[in-house]
Amino acid sequence: MKKNHLVFFAAVLVAAVFISTGCNNEAPAKESPANEETANAAAPAAVTNPNFTIAPIEYSDLSEKALNHFAKFEYDAWADMLADDIVYAFPDGDVDSRTRLEGKAALLAWWKNWKEKSGVESMTVSEINHFPLNVTVQPKGGAQTGIYDFLYFSNKMVYSGKPVAVRMNFAVHFNDAKKIDRYITYYDRSTIVKAIGKDVLEK
Repeated sequence: MKKNHLVFFAAVLVAAVFISTGCNNEAPAKESPANEETANAAAPAAVTNPNFTIAPIEYSDLSEKALNHFAKFEYDAWADMLADDIVYAFPDGDVDSRTRLEGKAALLAWWKNWKEKSGVESMTVSEINHFPLNVTVQPKGGAQTGIYDFLYFSNKMVYSGKPVAVRMNFAVHFNDAKKIDRYITYYDRSTIVKAIGKDVLEK
């Protein structure tokens, strides 16, 4: 009997050692420093640009609200979102030669006159894309630093019954009071000139 007791005790002891070493709940061993370095090297680095940072989406909302007022010919509501010293640049030339409207009063007078004289009946803007940026390094060509919303969109216009669809690109700049003080516009004017029958920017 003693021999059987000893055999049984030995079997229990072996089982206990196996359970305690092979089936414990210890956390798995950490990766070696070499493995951690390899994993970190494979991870993509954060992308930054010293010339600008992402601006709050609030500025995209403001520029789109202003654009919608403009497209509906709601010029007085549009004017409420503009700075008094606003500059509007048309896409008819280079940096120094393009036509500009300077000051809110001159801007509103020009567009209200254009509405009466051009034969435009409606504008419908759609597919608007926004890229709000805070430009922190002086751009070339005399442009300002600060917050812009770069946007492009489709503008379907009707002139005296003639539909004209143009893809447009605007750079909209905001002052510290969140008023728009610059419109820099880029689009093909040729189809508009053809629909109207004249170039409204010719002197």
